[in-house]
Amino acid sequence: MDQGQINWIKRSMKKNILNKGIFILMLIGLMGSCKAKKVLVSNPVLPPEILTPSGENPKQAKLMAIMNKLTTFNTLSIKAKAALSIGNNSNDVSMNIRIKNNEAIWVSVTAIAGLEVARALITPDSVKVINRLENEYVKKPFSYIHEFTNDKIKFATLQSVMVGNLIPEFINESTEINIKERQSELISIIGTMIYQVLGNDQDEVVQTKLSDAGAGQSLIATYGDFKTVMQQQIPHAILMKSQAKNKNIVLDLNFSKVEVDVPVDLPFRVPDRFLIKN
Repeated sequence: MDQGQINWIKRSMKKNILNKGIFILMLIGLMGSCKAKKVLVSNPVLPPEILTPSGENPKQAKLMAIMNKLTTFNTLSIKAKAALSIGNNSNDVSMNIRIKNNEAIWVSVTAIAGLEVARALITPDSVKVINRLENEYVKKPFSYIHEFTNDKIKFATLQSVMVGNLIPEFINESTEINIKERQSELISIIGTMIYQVLGNDQDEVVQTKLSDAGAGQSLIATYGDFKTVMQQQIPHAILMKSQAKNKNIVLDLNFSKVEVDVPVDLPFRVPDRFLIKN
C-alpha cells in the first residue's frame, strides 16, 4: 500500500473512527463473528452440581437442551461485511476472521479498494494490533481489554461471546432459568456483572448480554440468519451493541462465508518501519 493510497483511505474513512475505535473494534466486537451453534471452547463443561437428570427438573432440562445444541470445532474461518458506528460516525469495512480453538483469534480489516488497514491477533496472553494507516504496532497484555469490559472477561469468555454460546464459567447453581412458551432466559450474577442469555424455541442462543451498571459497561450480541454449515446451524448475522466509558459502539456483521475445521494461517509480521507502542 503506497502513501497515496493510504492518504486517500484516510480521507475516505473518517480517520477518527479507525484510530479511536480500532482497539475497541478488535476487542469487543469485531470478531464477534459467528455464533456457531456449538461453542468455540471444545466440550464446554458445566459445574456438576447443577446437572440434574432431565426428568427431574424441567429448568435444568432446558439448560441441558441449550448446551446440547452448542457446537465444538477446532478452527473457524469467516469472511464478513461490517458496518461500524462509534458515536455519530460510521464506516463500512470487510473482515477476515480466523480462530484456533482456545489459542488465538486473528482478524484482518480491509477498507475501500480491498486494502488492509488493520490486523489484530488476540491470544490468552496478549492483544496485538497493526495499524497500517498510522504505521503503528501496539502490543498489550490481555488484561488491556478490562479497560473496556468487566475484569471477569477472560480469553475463553470472549471466545464464547463471539460465537454466541453459553459461557460455562458463568453458569452455576444460583443461575435463574425462566421458561416461556417460545423463549427461555438464563440469568447469572457474577460479582457486579449480570449475565443474561435468551434462547429460542429451537434451544438456540439468540442473544447474550453482559452488563455492569456500576462501571457503565454493557455488551449485547444478537444472532440471526441461521444457515447450515457442516450439518450445524450457524448464524450469518450478528448485531453487537457496546457501551464502555460513555462510548457507544454498534457493529453490524454479515457473513458471506463460514468454514469450520479448515486449515487456517494466522500471519502477523510487523514491518520494521512501524512505530512500536506498548
